Amino acid sequence: MKNIFLLLLLCLGLFSCVDNKKEKNHQAPKNEPVKIIFDTDLGNDIDDVLALQMLLNYHKQGKVDLLGVTISKANPMAVEYVDGFCNFNNIENLPLGYVFNGVKPDEGKYLKQTLSKVVGGKKILEPKRTVEDNIPEAYKLIRKLLASQPNQSVVLVAVGPETNIGRLLQSEGDEYSSLNGIELVKQKVKLLSIMGGHYGVEPFPEWNIVNDLEASQDVFSLCPVPIIASGWEVGKALLYPHQSVENDFSDPEKNPLCVSYRAWEQMPYDRPTWDLTSVLIAAEPQKDFFELSPWGTIQIDDEGNSIFSENENGMHRYLIHNVSNTQDVLDALVNAVTGK
Repeated sequence: MKNIFLLLLLCLGLFSCVDNKKEKNHQAPKNEPVKIIFDTDLGNDIDDVLALQMLLNYHKQGKVDLLGVTISKANPMAVEYVDGFCNFNNIENLPLGYVFNGVKPDEGKYLKQTLSKVVGGKKILEPKRTVEDNIPEAYKLIRKLLASQPNQSVVLVAVGPETNIGRLLQSEGDEYSSLNGIELVKQKVKLLSIMGGHYGVEPFPEWNIVNDLEASQDVFSLCPVPIIASGWEVGKALLYPHQSVENDFSDPEKNPLCVSYRAWEQMPYDRPTWDLTSVLIAAEPQKDFFELSPWGTIQIDDEGNSIFSENENGMHRYLIHNVSNTQDVLDALVNAVTGK
């Protein structure tokens, strides 16, 4: 009887291991920061700026090792903005990559305005790099960064059109690694945290997905590691309070985040935290800020709808926001953005 009992325990243990094999906890080892590469379309919306500020704060606090930032908006001013913004935060020479021949080349509402902002005879942003300064192709930079990292150690956070991640997955071996993109991601990445799609009652073509539809389809069909998607409905339910922009930053007239936020829309307004949610789940995975869908598969149809099918063998999940947790999540987002 004892042997039967031990055999039962062993079987249960094996079943648990099999059931949780995709549940690779993307927490870094104790006391080690989460290694993150951030892919952003900064310039298309203001939430990218808030998300970047979160990551720079996490980096300075030692919670995140921000390996680099890649830009999926095809406007050269985005490179200058990101470089200047990092310099403003006393993080210089962070590796930057740029999407050549990408989408959305317009200058948007705050790139030029913030880059040209002068206070007291001095520009508030002081970039030292432009797109002409040997800024690498974004997917090539990601390959370089991944090749130098331990296996299954990196979290990719993508909060814009999927151009750069799609090109990464389609890439061939190069001077950084003989592995193709899918093989390299499988070896080095443990999670892809995406802001993209809509997983509500009536899905619709979400902005990030449709702006490079082919790349979005490639990412969800080819990515060999788990994906956690934060849908449009999550960020829409969590509005960043304008009072924080007005009151939580010293000398807001000189702070590029505050200047950009005010340039995006007429104050006062509370902006959805779309991109911030993907950063939060990547940087603080040990916190129960959101519920997760069952495992399944997300497919992007030809109209850009994100269709989720539950499947225990699938590699995809999406965030579910519990309204009873709204204030706690907003407090966490504000603390992360302000560095409190």
